[in-house]
Amino acid sequence: GHRLFPDRHAHTVTFHLNQQEYDLYKTVTAYINQFFPHQGTGRRRTSVALARTVFQRRLASSTMAIYESIRRRLERQEELLHDLEQLSPAQRNRRLAQLQGRMTDAEQDEDDLDDADRERLTDQFTAAVELDQLKAEIAALQELLAQARRVRDHASDSKLSALKECLERAEFRELSDGRGKLLIFTEHRDTLNYLCEWLERWGYSTCSIYGAMNPHERKRAQEVFRTEKQICVATEASGEGINLQFCR
Repeated sequence: GHRLFPDRHAHTVTFHLNQQEYDLYKTVTAYINQFFPHQGTGRRRTSVALARTVFQRRLASSTMAIYESIRRRLERQEELLHDLEQLSPAQRNRRLAQLQGRMTDAEQDEDDLDDADRERLTDQFTAAVELDQLKAEIAALQELLAQARRVRDHASDSKLSALKECLERAEFRELSDGRGKLLIFTEHRDTLNYLCEWLERWGYSTCSIYGAMNPHERKRAQEVFRTEKQICVATEASGEGINLQFCR
């Protein structure tokens, strides 16, 4: 006779990209289309499709997430180029073929991957079949990283601004006196860290739950959230094995 869960009221908060963010969105999309082309068969095709999806979802998550993804990928591709230049042509071809078929299960999709798998895929996969293609991608990544850095450092973050405005609404005032508890979900660890940094700047106390934490650490974070912190920023890992029904 007692209800198990609080009522759930869903509202969509809209936001609009500013010009710098939209320009970055278009440039990243062009990069994806050029260097992660829809072609090939089997594991290679699966790897391309998954890498495209991960990059696009990072782009949608936050400017910080796509910036960090571009930065890490540039580092890995530069390391790969250096390694390939030390190999014979036959060894080089085998290495490239291995990277193009990195995913072993053609039935996997992006949601089947954990954070570490996603990082490896977006950082290490390449569609290049020769060094000139790899060099061209590195040059494109260098330009893309510079653009993403400018947006990160100098443009206002439209999505973050929408969140701040949302938190200033009357229904969230209970956060300020310690009665309220708010859970914010995000898909990516880079966005999680970014949000925690800004929420702390705005005066909120925060904790986080993410995939790399073991079950004991997650239980501990749940208790810290329940008893001490105002906001928990979490990836989908917080939906596994812990009870957060006490919060918004």
